[in-house]
Amino acid sequence: MWSFWPYIQQIDSTMGATFVGIIMAISGVGEALAAPIFGYWSNRIGRILPPVYTSIVMSGVGNALYLFLGSFSRSLAPYAIIISRFLSGAGSGNRGCFRALVACNSQGVDRARALASSGGAALVGLTIGPAVQLVFNFMGADGVAIGPLVLSQYTAPALLAIVINAATAVYVHYFLDDSLHIPEKSDTISSTDIVQSDDSESEDTPRVPSLPLRMDVIAVIICMGTRSIRMLATSNIESIGAPFTEIMFNFTHAQALEWNSYDQTIVGALTIAVFLLYAFTNYTKWVSERSNCIVAIIGLFVFYILTMPWPFLPGNVDCTRFIGNGTHNWEWCEVLPPLNQWLYYITYAVIYGICLPMLNNSLQALYSRVLGHGPQGTMQGVNQAVGSIARIFGPLVMS
Repeated sequence: MWSFWPYIQQIDSTMGATFVGIIMAISGVGEALAAPIFGYWSNRIGRILPPVYTSIVMSGVGNALYLFLGSFSRSLAPYAIIISRFLSGAGSGNRGCFRALVACNSQGVDRARALASSGGAALVGLTIGPAVQLVFNFMGADGVAIGPLVLSQYTAPALLAIVINAATAVYVHYFLDDSLHIPEKSDTISSTDIVQSDDSESEDTPRVPSLPLRMDVIAVIICMGTRSIRMLATSNIESIGAPFTEIMFNFTHAQALEWNSYDQTIVGALTIAVFLLYAFTNYTKWVSERSNCIVAIIGLFVFYILTMPWPFLPGNVDCTRFIGNGTHNWEWCEVLPPLNQWLYYITYAVIYGICLPMLNNSLQALYSRVLGHGPQGTMQGVNQAVGSIARIFGPLVMS
C-alpha cells in the first residue's frame, strides 16, 4: 500500500490524494460485491474451493494489470488503475469462505482459538506484506524494463503477489479438505431465525444439511459495526498514509516509502507476537473477546488523538513543493501544524501492531459465536461486505 502513491505519481503526477481515495473506494466496492456472493456460493455447494479459485484468478488479473500500468497512455491509465483495484478488491472477498470453513470444523472453546489463529495468520500476511517492500527498494523507482514490463520497487510486490496466489491455489488443491461439515447440533443464542441454507439441487454436488442459522440480530449488527471501525482505521492508512507522511515530514517519495516500510516491519513483528499469544496460549480463556474489542477500539481512538495536527501546535508544514507546481490544490497545507515524526511512527507501530490484531482476532471469534451453529458462509460474506463499506466511504471522506 505504501508504494501505490509514488507509483501513480510516477505514471501521472496530476493524480492527487483525492484520486487515491477514489481508487481505494473502488477496491472496497469490489470486495463488498464479491464477499457475499462467494459466501452464498460456498453455502450453496457445501465447499469453498470454487469461489476461492475464482477470487485468486480475479486477484491475479488485477495484479497483472497493475504491473503493466506504465504501458498505458496517460488518458487510459486511470481506467486501467480502476479496473485493477476493483479486481484486486474482489479477489480479497474470499475471507468469509475461510472463516465459514473454520467455524464449521471447530466447536466450543476451540472455535475461538481456531478463528483467532486463522484470522491472525491472515492479518500477519496483510501486515507483513507492505513491509516486504524493503526487499525491493534496491530496484529503485525506474527499475528494469523487460519488454512492456518495468520491474521496479513499485511493481515487484505485485509480481510477488501473483506468485504467492498461484502457489496458494496449488497448495489448497492438494492439501485442503474444503467441505463444510455442518455440526448436527444446532444450539442457538437467540430464537430469531435469519438465514436458511438451502441444499444444492445438483446430484453431483456434496449436499449440506439444511440447518437454520439462528442469531442474536442486535449482536450481529454490533459486530458488523465494530468491523467497520476496524476497516475504517485500515483504509485511512492505506489511502492517505503515504501522502500524509510526505506532507507532514517533508519526505520525498523514496524517504516516505523507506520510513513507512520500516515502521510496517515493526507492526508486522508485533502482529506476529499477538497471533502467537492467541494461537498457542490460553489467552482467549483469560480475557473475553468483548473486553479485547473494547480495549482495541480505545487504542485506535488514542492513536488518532495523539497524531491529530491540532491547531494549537506550533509551526507550519512546508508545503511549497506540493502546492507550488500547479498539480495539487492544497491551500489548507499552508496552515497545517507539523507532528512530531517519532511520535507518529512509534504510536502507529505500537497501536496498529497490537490493537488491530487484538480487534481482528477477538471480533472474528465473537461474531462466529453469535452466529451459532449452521452454515455461516453467507453471513460471513455479508460481514466482510459491511466492513468493506468503510473501505468505500473512508478514503473518499479522508481524501
